[in-house]
Amino acid sequence: MAGGALVGCAPQAQDTSSAAEATEGTSAPQGAQTAETCQKEWAFEIAPDPIPESDIAETIEAEIVVVGAGTSGLVTAASAAEEGANVVVVSASTKPVARGGSNNAVFCKAMQQEGFERLTPFMFQKEIFYAGNQVDERKWYKHYNHSETAMNWVIDLMEDAGYKVKVEKGTPGSPTSLYYETCSVGWEYGDGMEPDPEIPSGTGMMQPLLVGELARHLTEDLGARIEFNNKAEQLVRDDNNTGRVSAVICSREDGTYAKYVASKAVVLATGDFSANRDMMYRYAPNYAPYIADEVYDGETNYDAGFQYGGLFKGDGQRMGLWVGAGWQKVFPNCVMGGFFGPGPRNLYSNFLGLLVNMNGERFMNENCLSPCAGMNNYGQPGKTVFALWGADYAKDETVSGSWNNDSMHEGDKDAIARAVVESWDADVEAGAMVKADTLEGVIEQLGLPAETIDTVNHYNELCLAGEDTDFHKDPACLHPFGDGPYYGQSSGGMLIFLTVLGGLATDAHMRVCDKEDKPIPGLYNVGTMVGDMFATNYTFMVEGANYGANCITFGYLTGKHIAANE
Repeated sequence: MAGGALVGCAPQAQDTSSAAEATEGTSAPQGAQTAETCQKEWAFEIAPDPIPESDIAETIEAEIVVVGAGTSGLVTAASAAEEGANVVVVSASTKPVARGGSNNAVFCKAMQQEGFERLTPFMFQKEIFYAGNQVDERKWYKHYNHSETAMNWVIDLMEDAGYKVKVEKGTPGSPTSLYYETCSVGWEYGDGMEPDPEIPSGTGMMQPLLVGELARHLTEDLGARIEFNNKAEQLVRDDNNTGRVSAVICSREDGTYAKYVASKAVVLATGDFSANRDMMYRYAPNYAPYIADEVYDGETNYDAGFQYGGLFKGDGQRMGLWVGAGWQKVFPNCVMGGFFGPGPRNLYSNFLGLLVNMNGERFMNENCLSPCAGMNNYGQPGKTVFALWGADYAKDETVSGSWNNDSMHEGDKDAIARAVVESWDADVEAGAMVKADTLEGVIEQLGLPAETIDTVNHYNELCLAGEDTDFHKDPACLHPFGDGPYYGQSSGGMLIFLTVLGGLATDAHMRVCDKEDKPIPGLYNVGTMVGDMFATNYTFMVEGANYGANCITFGYLTGKHIAANE
């Protein structure tokens, strides 16, 4: 599917006559992609004409110019400003922006206070191994070695402002197990604070509190400037695009341009490229068809909070390419979200009961993390799988209801189980699940073949025997179907796309590099756009790694590095 779509969205900048000539004497039909044409430049790689100096209404000078007012940009700016650097932040948004709220640290004062142990290197080794050892280990261990300092700096900032800090526990399990998750740090309102109705409730959604406080600290305490409604359009690289990046030109609400000159560095922190059709088909073709046309073709909402289905159009990545930046080595780009499996889960865990494909066949060991299982689910016929379970599952496994809802863990075991079953029944009423007094009834409602009951009966025999001789699932996860009622759910339509990760070639100091891996003087990037940090899919095993590593640790270190070394 992705391959066919890639042909339909071939690079817009290629010369169609030469493409046709390239296919002569081959079996490829005219206009098809070939080995030659697929190497041609895409439209987004070709730099627009420089904005004339005569169109620039104002020039602002600073030591460091940060492009983007999200977590990574604001952390970088505040860290540098605390070292005495003159910093200006420019942002296309109208306010500080953030979504979600899980922040990873190897250890911090909040973890110590709540009795959590320091993460071990094994947790990081699993992530690197899962990524096929394609990622830049220097970045992962830089986070491991410095995240405690960076996180404690943020915690002090938030607590001094009256906010509370909460440690979110990950999916339960043994620290030595393959899919064990750790914990992450989140933010909560302090005593007497009025909740903001525009911020979704739950610790895992409170990142807007952090960016709001970072912006306040930056402007009120440190005297730096944040210029909102300033959309970065082009970087300025000296010496005919071969020297140092010295400025960024922004368009303003009134139609004028402003040039922000940086004597030390320009830092890009502009987010992802998931709303750019060509960039997705070029760098993440496996997921590109699942972004809606209205997202690709619509206007960017730079103030977007938590949402599914695509965010930004790769403004920073494209500007970097135009001044000679290379692209990361990992291909395709890793996505966060993707295909989550059906059935009740605990946070990011997979459904641990029986999963079958559309042929009614069991196809995997269900003991997994849901993002990882989703990659397997994606490969099944019709990219669709089905979960089957009974009411007893509410007592057999701890279920959270959703990744951001730990309320069902409160109370005694029977009360928790009743709350879980009530949530299932509500999902049945909403059409998200099916329910019947018999397993045959559930199978029929899901549209599965009648022979699926044979798969269920065989699985039940394995559960009663206490040994999975088919897929060797942990016996602790083998729960036979008891009395009804029974439930079922299809994965159809369950694409939970959050963002696409990575972009420009980036070294361990967050310097943007060219195609020969040489740093481009004066140009850095942080946050979601850091290249070669993630591969395959975002597992959540090191929970909150994007915010914790790419945004907080790397932002904190980059601000200090630029202030001291540029």
